[in-house]
Amino acid sequence: MLRRPNEHEHKTSGTLAAWLPVLAAVGIMATGCLSTFLVLQLDEFRPKVGDMVVFRPGSQDADMWQMHIPATVVSPTGEAVGACALDPNVISTSGGSLVVEARQVAPSLMYRLHWAGQRTTNDASDCGADTELTVTRTDLQRLANAAGGFGIGNKGISR
Repeated sequence: MLRRPNEHEHKTSGTLAAWLPVLAAVGIMATGCLSTFLVLQLDEFRPKVGDMVVFRPGSQDADMWQMHIPATVVSPTGEAVGACALDPNVISTSGGSLVVEARQVAPSLMYRLHWAGQRTTNDASDCGADTELTVTRTDLQRLANAAGGFGIGNKGISR
């Protein structure tokens, strides 16, 4: 005897089939986000003392990076003495370098850097030609991205 399909069973299985790809995508995205977060927390992926960010003169396209990175000027004893900013467009015009000198973990992850170059901005927030700074890990990574990465090798876009 042939059994007639139950309309209720058909709707339930159709709804489940429609939601299955959505649930799979959400699971994959959640796993990816969690994995990325955990990897970024590992020390081996954080900048280390001695790492350098080098801006080679003429290696960047003009106005490629529209950002001002806030920094704190620190004294040789580590006390904050002022604020300034770093603009990758200005720095890449004449060149300059940042060397990671120390990492502070608490209360938040900050990096102490030595800046050497002509200017960091074209306005009053310039850090000067040779100074000690602190920046956040995120801002240090943004500067490294603008320079083409950490290190002194041939990187960036040549004109």
